[in-house]
Amino acid sequence: MDWKKLTPLFEATKEPLRLLVLAIIPFGIAYVQDLSYEWATIALVVLRFLDKLFHELGKANNNEQLTRGLTRF
Repeated sequence: MDWKKLTPLFEATKEPLRLLVLAIIPFGIAYVQDLSYEWATIALVVLRFLDKLFHELGKANNNEQLTRGLTRF
């Protein structure tokens, strides 16, 4: 199997996977605690913002660890 052909597919699936990983925690807490899902949506937006912020800071400072953001991929 030629892995170079699968690289664009993997790159394209990273964003939905990031959102899924970040959504599990706040929506899971909202489900278990019987809370409003509105706060979970806000928490997801904040987590996505922090993920992107860490990614951009990592790129600006050539820091490989920060470039991966919160989700690490």
